[in-house]
Amino acid sequence: MRCAPVKSSRPAAVAVALLLALLCLFGCQQGKGDDVSLPSLSIRGEETLYLEVGDSYQLTTDAPEGVDLTWSSSSPCVGITQEGLIVAQATGTATITVTYGTHTDSITVEVVLYRPAPGTQGPLETTPSGGDDPAESTDGDVSSGGPSADTDPSETPPAETAPPTVVLEAERAPEGYTPAASHEEALERTQRGELSGYPHVPDQAPILSEYRPMKDGQYVKNVEAYYADENTYVVVDAYGREVFRVYRGGAYISLEEVAAYVYAFGDVPANYAGDKKTKPTASIWGINLRLNHSKFSGNTSKYPYEPALPRISGCGGDLTYYEIDIGTTGTDCDPSYRAALYNNGSSITRGAARIVYARFDANGNKIIEAEEKFVFYTYNHYNDFREYLNYYGGWGEMFGNITGGGTISSNTHYNPTPYVPSVNAPLSTTGGARMLSMVSALPTQNSAWETADLDLLRRRRAA
Repeated sequence: MRCAPVKSSRPAAVAVALLLALLCLFGCQQGKGDDVSLPSLSIRGEETLYLEVGDSYQLTTDAPEGVDLTWSSSSPCVGITQEGLIVAQATGTATITVTYGTHTDSITVEVVLYRPAPGTQGPLETTPSGGDDPAESTDGDVSSGGPSADTDPSETPPAETAPPTVVLEAERAPEGYTPAASHEEALERTQRGELSGYPHVPDQAPILSEYRPMKDGQYVKNVEAYYADENTYVVVDAYGREVFRVYRGGAYISLEEVAAYVYAFGDVPANYAGDKKTKPTASIWGINLRLNHSKFSGNTSKYPYEPALPRISGCGGDLTYYEIDIGTTGTDCDPSYRAALYNNGSSITRGAARIVYARFDANGNKIIEAEEKFVFYTYNHYNDFREYLNYYGGWGEMFGNITGGGTISSNTHYNPTPYVPSVNAPLSTTGGARMLSMVSALPTQNSAWETADLDLLRRRRAA
């Protein structure tokens, strides 16, 4: 007997398998795609992250693994991949945002050139309003010449402490004013008799950084030279954040900018006239005219109230110093000098504020080596000085006649305390003179640009 044929179940099995595969695929896509329902989205960790230039950091969120998140950065100073890996590319601040559907979260990333090295941190120091007066303050233990007894050089803020905000020249500038943004713009402004920096006339006393790094009980003078190119010098604060730039051939009047210019280029800004009799009305610079660029002997036999500056020729040393005026709102420490605005547009009252700096070595060569770059500021006519430490608000310990209890500019009652040496050292955490790279590829003085100064430096080192 012939059996009736049995219908195969294979097509039904195939159909079921395909259905299961589709359901699985759909379910997997739900696990990875934008259709996953999330109650919230948060970036793990601190709301503000501090990185050095060149650092990378992996961000994570509370979203399930595999969710397709979208990452973005508000600034090119911080790069971000779609996996949440951030790369600190240049100094600055960026907002990093993660998005998924309607959910979003963000953190702030601040990029600095370096973080202060453990063990080099100095005491947190706040200067009273208006600065300190050398006629009233000794700024340290005169008997030892060291830092004040109530400071602890080993004191370090917690690692998570954010760098304090510094008072920038920009905050004092007229609304809408911007400094020159390039060397080319600085030269164009100079041709028109305009400032490249901020139009801020400083008070007589310098504003000290909220903290000044110390090493072995002495203030650190930063020997890292932050040149963007041979005509552009980048000024940072004690935490490595860029504050402003000065350009060779530009014009500047604020203390911080002029000190940085002299340190970087070994010369004076374009708005300085060597002739001390030059009138504002006869100069293209008008109210921004500054006077004086002359040799400073530092002869302590002739002027016994003056402290001897390091290696100065007037005391038998091998370095020739020069001096320039700093125009202030008025200097009142020396009664011989009238306390008045330096330049009112029609006349100049020179006052008692000066920058004095080492310009030439014993052979008459321009000083290039960081270890020989000495820049000092006095606002009581050479009675007392502070050394410029090559960062914003970086000024060394005060020393000199009034610090030692002498009488102002007296040839009979004087007691100048000696120069308090600083420590030549890089501020970066890595040690040595290595400069951390930036997007703009800032070279140090040892980089390979072809300039007359650097050619001269190489020839001297080869000799």
